[in-house]
Amino acid sequence: MSTVLLPANATDQAQHLARLLESKPLPPFDPLVVEFIDGVSKSVLLDPVMSRMPEMAAVAHWMRKAHILELCRAFQQKKGNRVWVGRGMVLHFAPSNVDSIFLYSWFLSMLVGNANVVRLSHRRGAEVQFLLEKINRLLERADFEPIRLRSLILAYDHDDSMTERLSQSCEVRVLWGGDESVRRLRAIAMNPLGTELVFPSRFSLALLNAEQVSCADDGALVRLAAQFCNDAYWFDQMACSSPRLIVWVGQDSACETAKQVFWNKVRKETEKRNVEYPEVVGIDKLVTAYVSAGLGFSDSVEPGLTGNISRVHVAAGADPDFRKLECGGGFFFEAEIPNLKGLPELLSARDQTLSYFGFRPEELGEITPIFPARAVDRIVPIGSALTFNTTWDGWDLLQTFSREIDLH
Repeated sequence: MSTVLLPANATDQAQHLARLLESKPLPPFDPLVVEFIDGVSKSVLLDPVMSRMPEMAAVAHWMRKAHILELCRAFQQKKGNRVWVGRGMVLHFAPSNVDSIFLYSWFLSMLVGNANVVRLSHRRGAEVQFLLEKINRLLERADFEPIRLRSLILAYDHDDSMTERLSQSCEVRVLWGGDESVRRLRAIAMNPLGTELVFPSRFSLALLNAEQVSCADDGALVRLAAQFCNDAYWFDQMACSSPRLIVWVGQDSACETAKQVFWNKVRKETEKRNVEYPEVVGIDKLVTAYVSAGLGFSDSVEPGLTGNISRVHVAAGADPDFRKLECGGGFFFEAEIPNLKGLPELLSARDQTLSYFGFRPEELGEITPIFPARAVDRIVPIGSALTFNTTWDGWDLLQTFSREIDLH
């Protein structure tokens, strides 16, 4: 059984979907779409409650008109004289652990003119529910009727027949979720002319220059700790781009000194933010640590394993499958390398985001040619791991949501 969450007045789901499928794509970056997305942004930023929700504030900041116009300029520059149009209907499946991610793919698809259907779980967060209420109120405006007719958000549990009906009607299917969810959805047939974008489980790591951490003044360390906590704790470390492996670069003595300085600041930052987890999370951390040791993934643990910061040291030559141990709640693997040339040996195809501190971007760019195949899609400063970009997991979403007409 499906529930229509948006638009609020779509009492006949089948009828609204039929009209949506009949709608023609809007021009890329249509002024009405830009105004609508900016309206959503303002409704969040002006709300005294939602503006204090980190993930909602981040989405709203990204949706500001100034930023959307920047995306438009970059899109037009890349497009040049080529003809790019919307593909038609795009079907998005949002993940349950970071359900707000669907907003980015929905709005990017909308910006290039597509109609959109979004499937959300009944277990969606309260923040998303608040936002949907605001968007529904905005869609009540008569001038936003073209957007209302091209938008449908549904909530339903696992229903393969419903998913297949929608998949047979879409031109693009976007799957966000864990590996098993993605496998199950990919097994469902879709429109033979359709394109599929898949964003399964990924793993991310942070790279720190031990000497730079040790030499940093107190103010810089406080900022670093705050930026790291933004990356790691906003979604309880369950976002794919949140760091779970910390790699220290430097000699052994320098790494040990830097660890003490860094983790002390991070601990103070978590206390400042009142980060607290129920006892069951502490038990999960203990179990994960024991499993990691039992499988030969780790060779030591730091004291205080059930606190806000839990550290497990990666054993030399450990199987990359340690990445499949998903715990969250501030559970970090740690490793050391003497210099950047040792980084590729720690990477795998599952790795998505590499956040860094104490290095120049050019230094990291120079070693990317020796990364393993498919390893690392994003390299960003610590503090930007959760910042969404139009290129995600190696896909340029604005271009992928568009169709090029070969014109000579």
